[in-house]
Amino acid sequence: MNCFEKQKKYFENILHDNLLGHAYLFVGQDLKGKRLFAEDICMLLTGKNFDNNPDLRLIQPDTEKDIYKIYIEDIRDLKYFMSFKPYSSKYKLAVIDNADAMTIEAANSLLKILEEPPAKSVFFILSSKPRLLPKTVLSRCETVVFPPKPEIQTEEMNKALTELRKVAKQGMAERIKYAKKLHEKDDYAALVNLWLRSLRLQLSNKPTSAPILRRLLHLSYVISQPQYNHRLALENFLIQL
Repeated sequence: MNCFEKQKKYFENILHDNLLGHAYLFVGQDLKGKRLFAEDICMLLTGKNFDNNPDLRLIQPDTEKDIYKIYIEDIRDLKYFMSFKPYSSKYKLAVIDNADAMTIEAANSLLKILEEPPAKSVFFILSSKPRLLPKTVLSRCETVVFPPKPEIQTEEMNKALTELRKVAKQGMAERIKYAKKLHEKDDYAALVNLWLRSLRLQLSNKPTSAPILRRLLHLSYVISQPQYNHRLALENFLIQL
């Protein structure tokens, strides 16, 4: 949490004063540390991170579906989970990542939970596009802002982007071969992050760049999750260039 000392101090103060609320909205650009910060706070509250935590439920869009959404069934499952008392800590926690992907039905279902939250429950709602969330949901949360920090195009980023452009000019067979070679390296996630950061800096003011940025953001998310086929995700992204 070194990058977010102000936010860290905020939570330290409310915990010290026993003023922890029941719902917090983390607002900031994608890949700006909201999820990592949420995991740190969950560790602080329960002594465990996201993995194998019986008192935490993580809700996020299903990347295996064509439509990148969080559905009402996900929130209903969350409601059932939150209805039980904490198992091994003082709190029952819910983290909703990319909450702006909720359908209107899911958002309304969440609102009902926030209106009458279970005892000892805390909700962390993460969003890069809070304008897409109903105002009624926003009004039930305390907002914590993660402001963007100016980023400078580095030589490393230029090199990574040049390589990506070179691959984009190749045929399908060469792209698939490149994906295989890239996947065999341990640092492919870092390279994808360099692509994303570099393209954001260069294309942020160009509306036509939105599709490739969305696909790259989706790729970055998929390869951060161990349950997905990372090589296939790399192939799909490169084929669509």
